[in-house]
Amino acid sequence: PRRNEAYGAVELSPAGREMLLRFLPICVAALSAVATKQQRLHPLNLVANDAETQLQLLRLRHSQKKLTASEEHSSSTAAKAVEPTFAPRPESEDKATLEIWKRYSRMVWVGLRLCLGWGLLVWGILMWVWFMPSLIMQEHEKFQGEKLEGRSFNQYLTYRFNYWMNNNGIAAMGRILWTGLLTLLTVGAFMFAILTGKSPVTGLWMCLVWASAASVDPNLPAAYGFVGMFGTMGGLILLAVLLTTIADWFAKQVEVSKQGSDPVVEGNHCLILGHSSNSKTLIEELAVCGADDKPTTVVLMSHQPKSEIEDDLQNLNTDFGDLKLVVRSGKINDSKDLWKCGADCAARIVIPDNPGVSCDESDAATFGVLLTLKGQGGDGWPTNGYVAVQCCLGRNVNFMKELYDNGKTYVFSGERLGRVMVQSVKDQGLCQVFSQLIGFDGDEFYTSSADKLGVAGMLFGELPFWFPATIPLGVVTADGKYLVNPEKDYEVSYDDQVILLAADDDDVCPVEEKAFFDFPSWLDERQPAKFMEANPNDSEVVKVLICNFNDRGAAMSILFALDEMSAPASEVHIYASIPEEEVKEMLVSAQKRQEAEFKNISVTKIFVAAGSAMTSLYRLKELDDLESYDHVFVLADNSNGIVRADEQTVAMILQMQSMIRQSAPEQLQDFQPLVEVFTSTAESQLALCGIQNLINTSALVSKALAMVSISPTNHGVLGDLLSADGNNLDIMDPQDYLAEDEELPSLLTFAEAAAIVGRGAQQVLIGWSSGGEWVVNPKEKLEARQWTAEDRFVVIKDI
Repeated sequence: PRRNEAYGAVELSPAGREMLLRFLPICVAALSAVATKQQRLHPLNLVANDAETQLQLLRLRHSQKKLTASEEHSSSTAAKAVEPTFAPRPESEDKATLEIWKRYSRMVWVGLRLCLGWGLLVWGILMWVWFMPSLIMQEHEKFQGEKLEGRSFNQYLTYRFNYWMNNNGIAAMGRILWTGLLTLLTVGAFMFAILTGKSPVTGLWMCLVWASAASVDPNLPAAYGFVGMFGTMGGLILLAVLLTTIADWFAKQVEVSKQGSDPVVEGNHCLILGHSSNSKTLIEELAVCGADDKPTTVVLMSHQPKSEIEDDLQNLNTDFGDLKLVVRSGKINDSKDLWKCGADCAARIVIPDNPGVSCDESDAATFGVLLTLKGQGGDGWPTNGYVAVQCCLGRNVNFMKELYDNGKTYVFSGERLGRVMVQSVKDQGLCQVFSQLIGFDGDEFYTSSADKLGVAGMLFGELPFWFPATIPLGVVTADGKYLVNPEKDYEVSYDDQVILLAADDDDVCPVEEKAFFDFPSWLDERQPAKFMEANPNDSEVVKVLICNFNDRGAAMSILFALDEMSAPASEVHIYASIPEEEVKEMLVSAQKRQEAEFKNISVTKIFVAAGSAMTSLYRLKELDDLESYDHVFVLADNSNGIVRADEQTVAMILQMQSMIRQSAPEQLQDFQPLVEVFTSTAESQLALCGIQNLINTSALVSKALAMVSISPTNHGVLGDLLSADGNNLDIMDPQDYLAEDEELPSLLTFAEAAAIVGRGAQQVLIGWSSGGEWVVNPKEKLEARQWTAEDRFVVIKDI
């Protein structure tokens, strides 16, 4: 090189330029090969690529050929200046971008594969290290909490697993398949990693392929073959178990479960012995109960097949709420079948009546069940619970109590409903009041210590004016005796429990320092008064029609109530689908069973029609004029099912209204028979026909039985209200409580109404009528309302 003085730069001589041009292609090719080699050794390209290596060699040979050609050309033109020869141009920018995209895509895929693989492995480890042991420990704690004597933990797990399988079906099978597959892949992946020293993620993938494809490449090393065979055998075993062994076993378990013969491993549950159309109401009432100690599991056992019971409940659109229902098939009086249903460790055992047989047969079956329960263990079954029994015949109540007198048997009879129905046909609205009192939808009965409430030492007549949100109904003495509507001067002791009618347990709270209504001052400002019923509706000569007469329903109790509440020479006509001789035999048997004869009433006419013709107009026209009857009872005959019974009842009412519309249309509005129904659909249909005096006796009895099974307090109160010698609900005219020349104020508060009732009678005011509706336990007792001459009081009074 030489220095150019003019430009201050160094320039090459002609010989130097010729040498540079000769070796420049060789340098470019060498640098390209080095760069390619470094690229192959980059951490992102750890795997050698033979195709790329061959491509670089081809490029180098091509550069050498061009260099040879350049040398030959240079030697021929050495005397003159020539244009320089440049190296080949680099690859296109598109190809370089594609290479970069491939490298980054591969890097993302490797990262996702690692994350997914390790995630599945961690999941599989945690499933057997933490989840499964925790689940077993939780089930073991539940098992110990249930205190299930005579049952092992394995039986408990088997019962829980079978219940889970039966209720989840395909979802349960999917979970089992996923658990088995994840276990196989996790174990196989770590075996592969231990034996080969490679990543468990790679082993996870290979085990999955082997388990699904069941193939091993014989050219792979022995470690690959061993782990591959393990994965293949594991996959085959899992598949075979799922398709054969487990399928057969589950089929057997499902069959046993469908038959309802496998044992129930539960504790503190409610056991219902017997199934009928009343089961729907009983279960739904237990579901809506808001008590903290209510059973969350209900076991229903009956002699019918399990599938038939479940289909029956489903067809009735039974709402189970948050209850877990377990159905079993067996004999309700057999100790082995009772043990299978957990009768020994149940919190409640409910024995409803059987409406499909006569009253005597139903009570006879109940006797057998009570004897079986009594003979088990030291103190009988249940060990730590109690029994709620429905008795068909009132004369058998005391006998059932004595039969299993262990302090935890509560016998309830609905025979008194006949009297309620007779009262309702005279004082319309009483059925609605009963419907509000019986059940968990409205106000309920609660008890609380008199000392805790702060009313110890007070007189019972003062209590209504100390509780602004509840109504005191009576007390439970220290020896367990229920006193509903006690004397007004009864002094509440510290050991007494006060019975309150309240919306919920939050309203049951201690009283304030001062009463919310000053009853003594109100009493001093008024003259004394004594209750005297002006129109008692009793001891009147009446003519009554009873339709759909049968021995199993409330017809007999209606006859005895009519005989008790009517004057001599009263007539009863019967319209039935059974032969006349059979009706007469029923009447004689009923009087012998009650050890009483009809004194005030006599059955003078019996109209008989075939069951299919009961609603026929020509058959109904054989009756006396409907306007001539003082009271009409249209009962429901459920011998062909409750749906058919309601259809027949609605059709009969429509035909009767048609008859009155033709003979005396002006009396159609006053035609209000007492109609017995079974479903809410019939209630809605009859309401459209203008019929308001409706009663669902089966629902009332089932609701009352559900209340008795939840709390002994309900048994004490309802047993008194529905017994033959207890208190009675009644609808009264406020004028009957006023003193001579005293007028009822136009504006009246509930507190003042309670004072009016408490001043002159041993009665408890629990509600009143308002705007054509009946309100029980008004919450604003100091709020004045407009009072009309049609409004009435609802009271509990002594018969």
